[in-house]
Amino acid sequence: MALQFPTTQELNFVIRNRSGANAANFIGNSFCPIVPVYAKDIEYDVLEPAFGMTQAHQIGTDPRTVQIPKMGTKRTGTAYWKETLPLGEEKLLYARLAGTLNERAGRDLVFQGGLQLDTRLDTRIEWLRWKAVIDGLLDIEENNVKYLVDYKLPAKTDISAAVNKWSDPTKSDPAALLTGMVQGYRGTGAAARKVFMNSFTAGQAVQSAKFIELLKQSNFVGMLSPLDPTPALKLMIPKVDFVVYDEGYLDEEKNFQMFIPDGEIVMVGDYPGDKVMDFASTISLHNGGIEKPQPGKFSIVEDKSQAAKNPHVDITVGIYGLPRIFRPNWIKRAKVS
Repeated sequence: MALQFPTTQELNFVIRNRSGANAANFIGNSFCPIVPVYAKDIEYDVLEPAFGMTQAHQIGTDPRTVQIPKMGTKRTGTAYWKETLPLGEEKLLYARLAGTLNERAGRDLVFQGGLQLDTRLDTRIEWLRWKAVIDGLLDIEENNVKYLVDYKLPAKTDISAAVNKWSDPTKSDPAALLTGMVQGYRGTGAAARKVFMNSFTAGQAVQSAKFIELLKQSNFVGMLSPLDPTPALKLMIPKVDFVVYDEGYLDEEKNFQMFIPDGEIVMVGDYPGDKVMDFASTISLHNGGIEKPQPGKFSIVEDKSQAAKNPHVDITVGIYGLPRIFRPNWIKRAKVS
């Protein structure tokens, strides 16, 4: 049934349901930025670190020979992320501007559709970042696409086996665990910088009897707050920033999925001028065409609203690429509950 467009009545308020992903609050770019890669595949070199130290030398003899650290190359294909939102003739013909009953809004419908697709794409990129560091692999099986990317994170990056689960506040010891994670950076060339967890996990940390006793002894127990546990957590390791991250998304069944699940902790280290990982955006014909394909996000609006017997507008948004982990030993993980 066609919409009617009366001229004497207006709506004066618009309610926008907001739930699921809020791309403005995504933080994965802080340690995994999107970078352009002008190639169809992802490849990068890994130079092993220097080790040992210069040997003593006997004057008048040839110096002892040493070998430079070996270089390895990691290769993987790219991944393709793209979807289209079709807007048919009826939707375009009878679209109205939100908050009104008589203002046409075909162009606004296209604009809003593009924004929704862009949010879905940002959600996918954020999901890929956190899956790579928490699980150490990407297991994709959807829309007739199936592959596995294994980042081969060293076993020592996951210290879950050494954890007294935080679900038992009488036995848990968050300070000992986090101190152990920080000490795990010895010999890596980096230092621990940030610890990520969600509010459920942070709440378990500040309920630990040992942690509360530690605060009492330091006269900082007044900083303990279930609404903002980060100041209390930072007292344990002042040089590390604690980030409580509760962002996620609604899946296709409209169930909320968190990027950092309950009970998971991720610690990321760095070294000035170096980075632990990035999102390698590979080339696409949608950017630059067949002569100069470019990396990056792309969006296409195919407007057939006038020049087709079945008028329609198709909006397509996507990106090609995958995360790359350059420094796997700069990532520490633990399952604490």
